[in-house]
Amino acid sequence: MTIDSPRALPDVDRLKIARYAGASGDFNPMHVDEAFARQAGMPSVIAHGPLTVSLVVDALVAQGLNLTAVRSRLRAPVFPGESLALGPAGEGPGLQVTKEDGTVAVSVEIAVR
Repeated sequence: MTIDSPRALPDVDRLKIARYAGASGDFNPMHVDEAFARQAGMPSVIAHGPLTVSLVVDALVAQGLNLTAVRSRLRAPVFPGESLALGPAGEGPGLQVTKEDGTVAVSVEIAVR
């Protein structure tokens, strides 16, 4: 089973980010403090990278893939409210998560059984 065309992933919102911070114990202010993130030059807080990767894993498992390994490279920050799509990598094997503006947020390689 492969992903031949982009498929929407669930939007990342502040609630998901807050829940992930609580579950992971990662309360870095870049993820949870709007004023801090803006002072650092970001438009908003940043979703945790592993949170974004977990959306990919959830989508692949929901399709029935039996994943044995997932390798990811975080390429661009994901902000609350951004729409993400999972699709084939533009170059080479693998998948990528693309933001609405075409920016690749995450590159992913998977192994399946």
